[in-house]
Amino acid sequence: MFNLHEQLLSLQEGEPKIHTTFTFDGVDSTIAKRTLNELTDKLVVNGENINNEATFDKLMCFARDVAAMDPKLVARGLDMLVTGFENQIKQVASTLSTPGYDPTRHAEALDRYAFLFQWAVERGESTASQSRTAQAKPRKRRGNASGTSSSGASTVAEVVPGWKGKLLDLYVHVQQLMQLPLGRVWNSVPERDTFIGVFMRLAHKAMENPAYAKDGDFQTALFSTLCVWLQNYNGLYSLVTMITQNLQHYEHLCEAMAQLVQLAYDEYGGTQLADEVLRDIAAKSFSSVHDKSGPKNTARFLVRLSQLAPKALLRQMGLLIRHLDSEAHIMRSAMSDVIGHLVLYLAAQEEQTEITKNQIGEYFDIIEQRFQDAHYLVRAKVLQVCQFVCSGPAKFPKRRPKLVGLIVGRLEDKATNVRKHAIRALSVMLETHPFSLDGAELRVERLEASLEKITDELAEMTAQTAKQSAKVSVAEASESADEDDEDKDDEDKDSDDEEKDDDATATGEDAQENGPDFDNAGLSPETAAKAMHLQFQQRYYRDALYFVYQLQEAQPILLQLLGSTNKGEVIEAMDYFVSAVRFRVDGAQEGIRRMSHLVWTPSTSATDGSTEETRGVRAKLLDSYMQLYLTPSDRLSVSENTSLITRNLISLTFGATLAELTSLEELIRTLMSEDKIGALVVDKLRSVYAYTKQQLPQAQRRGAIIILGMLAQASRAIVTDDIDMYLRIGLGAYGHEDLVLAKYTCMILQCLGSSRAKRPGQAPGQEEEIKRLPMTNPIFDGLQRILEEPRRDPEWFPAAEQALNAIYALGEKPDALAARIVRNQAKLVQGLLPKKHDDDAMDVDTNETLPVSSLVDPWDLTRLLFVVGHIAIKEIVLLESVEAELKRRKSDEQPQRKKRASQGAKKKGRKSNAMQVDSDSDDGDDELNQIAGTTEDEIGDIVSAIRERELLFGSKSVLALFAPLLVHVCHNLGKFGDKLLAVHATAALAKFMCISSSFCETNLPLLLALLQRAKSPAIRSNVAIALGDITVCFNNLIGENVHYLYGPLHDTDPRVKKTTLMVLTHLILNGMVKVKGQLGEMAKCLEDKDPRVADMARLFFSELSTKDNAVYNNLPDIISSLSMGTNAVNEESFARIMKFLFDFIKEKDRQTDNVVEKLCQRFRNTTDERQSRDIAFCMALLPFKSERSVRRLLDGLPCYQDKLADSRVYKHFVDIAHKARTQGAQKQETKTVLDEYELKLKEARAKATGEDDGDELLGVDKDDAQIQSQVSQYSDDEEMA
Repeated sequence: MFNLHEQLLSLQEGEPKIHTTFTFDGVDSTIAKRTLNELTDKLVVNGENINNEATFDKLMCFARDVAAMDPKLVARGLDMLVTGFENQIKQVASTLSTPGYDPTRHAEALDRYAFLFQWAVERGESTASQSRTAQAKPRKRRGNASGTSSSGASTVAEVVPGWKGKLLDLYVHVQQLMQLPLGRVWNSVPERDTFIGVFMRLAHKAMENPAYAKDGDFQTALFSTLCVWLQNYNGLYSLVTMITQNLQHYEHLCEAMAQLVQLAYDEYGGTQLADEVLRDIAAKSFSSVHDKSGPKNTARFLVRLSQLAPKALLRQMGLLIRHLDSEAHIMRSAMSDVIGHLVLYLAAQEEQTEITKNQIGEYFDIIEQRFQDAHYLVRAKVLQVCQFVCSGPAKFPKRRPKLVGLIVGRLEDKATNVRKHAIRALSVMLETHPFSLDGAELRVERLEASLEKITDELAEMTAQTAKQSAKVSVAEASESADEDDEDKDDEDKDSDDEEKDDDATATGEDAQENGPDFDNAGLSPETAAKAMHLQFQQRYYRDALYFVYQLQEAQPILLQLLGSTNKGEVIEAMDYFVSAVRFRVDGAQEGIRRMSHLVWTPSTSATDGSTEETRGVRAKLLDSYMQLYLTPSDRLSVSENTSLITRNLISLTFGATLAELTSLEELIRTLMSEDKIGALVVDKLRSVYAYTKQQLPQAQRRGAIIILGMLAQASRAIVTDDIDMYLRIGLGAYGHEDLVLAKYTCMILQCLGSSRAKRPGQAPGQEEEIKRLPMTNPIFDGLQRILEEPRRDPEWFPAAEQALNAIYALGEKPDALAARIVRNQAKLVQGLLPKKHDDDAMDVDTNETLPVSSLVDPWDLTRLLFVVGHIAIKEIVLLESVEAELKRRKSDEQPQRKKRASQGAKKKGRKSNAMQVDSDSDDGDDELNQIAGTTEDEIGDIVSAIRERELLFGSKSVLALFAPLLVHVCHNLGKFGDKLLAVHATAALAKFMCISSSFCETNLPLLLALLQRAKSPAIRSNVAIALGDITVCFNNLIGENVHYLYGPLHDTDPRVKKTTLMVLTHLILNGMVKVKGQLGEMAKCLEDKDPRVADMARLFFSELSTKDNAVYNNLPDIISSLSMGTNAVNEESFARIMKFLFDFIKEKDRQTDNVVEKLCQRFRNTTDERQSRDIAFCMALLPFKSERSVRRLLDGLPCYQDKLADSRVYKHFVDIAHKARTQGAQKQETKTVLDEYELKLKEARAKATGEDDGDELLGVDKDDAQIQSQVSQYSDDEEMA
C-alpha cells in the first residue's frame, strides 16, 4: 500500500527506494524513448496503471533522472504524467457521479501521481536554476551589472520545451479535481490534505520564479487553484502564511498577491482571507533603517489592493490607518496612495449616504495633513494622489479650494521632486476644473462681469420682494384692525404658521453661503426657482474667481521655476502655461513669453521613445509652441487654418521686448529649418505685410515683417523671392510713415548677406557664397532715404542703425555711401563742413577746424553724432572682415604656390623658362602681397595700423573730422542742455575710443568723468558697457583704472548696477580682467535689494568657482572688503554671503587646511571686535573633517586666544570642536588632538575673561541668535533655488 506521507518524508531525507536497476542517466536515447513510449501507452489507456509496481518504479526513475535527461525526453515524460493524471481525474469524476462505486480505490493512484509531480518538478526546477546560474556568469562578465537581470529570467520553460505549458495544464486539472468532493476519495482528512498540500507547495515554489509570475494565464490557473483550496478545503491560514511570507521575501510577488486576494474576495467569498492578511499587516511595525524590503513590498501590495479591491481595504482601514505614523516613509506614502483610491471608490458609489460623505471628508482631511509630512517622498506622493483623485469623475468642488492652496504652497518646497509634482498637480487642477459654463474659459474680466450681473439681478429681486412684503404687511395690519374678535385656537394656529414661515426663511438664508440675504417666502414657485438658480450661479462664479485668483498667485512662482536647473520642473512648468493659455487664464501669456528664452537650452539627442525629460527642454518648447500656435484645427478649412496660424505668429510680437524677440527669432528659425512652417503661411505673412487696399493696424504689419525676418534666418529665399515688395513697403511710403516698420525691413534685407541664413535642407558647410551688391542697387537708395528722413521721431535712431547695418552688410563700397550720408546730415548743422569735398570716397581733404555754432539744432546734431558713431563701429567690423578675407585667401593660395613650385622644379632643361612662367603666374599673387604682406601677421599689422592711425587721424578721414566735435560736445554737455544729445554723444565717443588706442588714452579721463558725474542712468550704463568694450580692445589702458569698472556696482540706479555686473561677469569669466582684490564688491551684490542683481551675482560666483580656485584664492580679500572699511556690510549680510561662498571650498580638504591657517593669522592683525567675530564665523563654516585641519586650528590658538573674551567668538570655536567631533569614523589621532584642543580652548577662555570656570559657555546675545536664524533661512532658500 502506497503511503504518500511516508514517501514524501523519505524524499526529504534522500532518494526513496526504487525496486529496479533501470536508469535514464547515461542510457541510450533509443532505449529511453522506447521506455517512455511504453509507459505512455499504459497511462493513456488507463491512469490506474500507475499502481503497477514495475510501471511506478520506472516512473520514479524518470523523476529521479530529470536532471540528467535530454530536455526533449523530459518534456515527453512530463506530458505523459499530465495526460495520465488527466485520465485519472476523469475516472475519479465518473466514479463519484456513479452510485454504487467506491471512490476510495482511486486514492492510491492520485497519491502516486502527486508524489511523482513533487519529485519531478522539484528536480526540474533545480536543474533549471543550475542552468540559469551557469549562464549568468559569462553574461555578467560581458557587462551585465546585476548578473541576473537577463539570465535570471531564463526559466524551466527555456530549458525544457513546453515545461511551463504542461505545468499550466497540470494546475487546470488540479483545479478541476479540487472542485470534486475529495472527502469521499480519501478515508481521512489528513490523507486528503497531504495530497492537496503537494500541489500547494508546488504552487508556492512556482510563484517564486518571476517568469511564472509574469505569465497571466499561468497566474490565473495557479490563483484559481489556491482560491478553490481556500474555499473548499480550509486553506485559509496556510494561504495567509504563504501571502505574508511572499510579501516579506519576494519583491516580484507584491502585486501578484494583491491580485490573489482580490480574486478570492470577489469570486470565491474570500472576505476572511483579506481580513486576516490586512490584520497581519496592520499589526506589524516597519522601520526605514533596518528593514527596507519589508515596507517596500507591503506598500506595493496595499496600493495594488486598493486599486483592485478597495472594499476589502475599507473593512480594515481602522487598523491600517496607524501606518500613517509609521517610521518608514514608504508606508506613509502607501497609505496616502491607498486613501486616494478609497476616495475614488467611495465617490463612485451610486448611493451617497451620510456615512459615505463623512468618510470622504475624513480621508480628505488626512490627505491635507500629509502635505506637511517630514519626508519629501511622502509630500510628493500626496501631490500625486491629488492628481488622480481630481482627475476622476467626481470634481469635489468643496475640497478643491483648500487643495489648490496647499498645492500652491508646495511650489516653494525645498525638494525638487515635490516642486515638480506640485506643478503637475496644479496643471491637473486646471485641466479638470469644474467651471465649464462659459466654454471653460477663466478670464477674470468675463467672470467678474457675469458675477456682477447676477448679483445685480438678485439685488433687484430682493428689492422687489421687500416692496411686496411691505404691501402685504400694511394689508394685514388693516385687516387685523377690523377683526377684533378672534378665537384663541385661531390665534394659536396663526402663531404656528408664522413659526413655520420663519423656519423656512432661516433655511433659505443658510443655503445662501457668501450671498445676499434673500427671502423666498411669499414668492411664486417660478420666481423662487429663478432666485435659487441665480444663487447657485452666484456661488459658481465666486468659486471660479477664487480659483483663478489662486492660479494667479502661483504664476509668479512658476515663472521663477521656468529658470530652474532641474529639467523636470521646467517641463512641468511649461505644460502648466500651455494649459493656462488654452483656458485663457490671465497672466499665462507672460509664461509663454518667458518660455521662449528656453530655446537657448542645449538640446539632447535622445529621440527614440524616450521620456520628455530625456528629450530635453528645447524639444518640449518647440512642441509647446507647435501645439499653441502652429497646429491646424480639424474644424477649419486650409485657408482658414493658414489665416489662424498667421494671426497666432503675428500675435507673438505684440508687446514683446528685445530679449523676447531675440529668443523668439531663434525659436521660429528652428521651426522653419525643420519644415514646421509651410509655404502657405509665408505667403499669407507677405500678403499682410504688403496689404495696401485698406488701412491696416501698424502692429499687424510690423508683426508680419518681424516674423518674416525670423523665417528668413532659415530660408534666404523669403527675401530674394520678392525684394521689390520690401523696397516698396518697408523702404517706401509705409516705411517713412512707420519707422519701426522700416527698421525691421532693414533687418530682413540684411539676411541677403547673412552667413547664417540657409535654405531648407542645406547641409552644414554648404552655405551659399555671399556676393556684395553694387552701390547702384535700388536697395541703397531706399536705405539712404531712411537715414535722411527728416521727421523728428525717436524711432529714427534704431531704424538708422539697422539701415547702416544693411549698407555695410550688402554694399561693395559701403564707406562711400556712408560718406555721402554723413555729409548730407552735416549740411543741416551750420558751419560744420567745408563746401568742397569729394563725394566718392570716405576721406575728406581738409585740415579746417570745426567750430560749433550756438544756433545748431540739438536734434540735427544728435542725428549726426549718432550716424558717425555707428559708422565708426561698422568701419571696425569692415576692417575685421577684410582682414579675415585676406587671411583666407592667403591660406588658400599657399598650397597652390607650393604645387606650382614643385612642378616647375621637375622640368629639367627648361629651368629659365619655368622660372619665367612662374613669375608670370605669380603676378596676381605679388600684387596681393604688396597690398597685404606675405604672412598673416603682416596682414594683421597692416589692418591694425589703418585702424590705429588712419580712421581717426588720417588727413582725409571723415571720422577724423568729427572726432574733435564729438569731444567738444561731451566736454560741454551741460551747455547744450539736451538729454538725447548727451546720451548719443557719449555713446558715439565710446565707439570712437574703440578704434584707436591713442585716442582712447587721450579721452579716457573724460569718459571716466562722465561715469562718475553724469546724472542720466542711461549715460552711466552706456559708459559701463563702453569700459568693457575698451577693456577687450585695449586691455593695457584699463589695467591702471580697473577700479573704475567696479564703481557703478554701488550706483543708486538698479539698471546701471545690473549692466555693470553683466559687463564684469563677462570680462572676469573670460579672463579679460585679472581679479585683484575687487571680488568683495561683487560679493556685496549677493545681498542687493534687486533680485535680478542678486541672482546674477550668485550665478557669477557659481561659474567663477569652476575656474582655477578663484574663489579660494580671493577669499581673504573678500572677507576684508565685507568686514572692514566704510563700505562694510552688516553682520547679518556678511553671514549670508560667506555661507554662500564657503560652499565652494568645503569639498577640498587641502583648501580647508590652508584657509584655517590664513584665518588664524588674520586674528593677529585685527583689534576690531566686529572683524574678530566675522573671522570666527568664517572658520565655523569650514567642515574640519581631517586631523590636519584640527591640528592647524590648535597650532593657531595663540593667534586668537585673546579674542576669546567675546562670547560670540568663543561660541564659534566651541561649535567648531563639536562639529569636528561629530564627524563620522573619526580616527584616534583626531580624537586626541580634539581633546587637547578643547582643553586649551577652555583654559584660554578662562584666561581671557578672568574666570575660573572655563567650562561654562556664556550665553549668546540676541543679535547672534538673529544672525543664526537669518543664515538658516538663507540656507533653506539656497536649497529651494
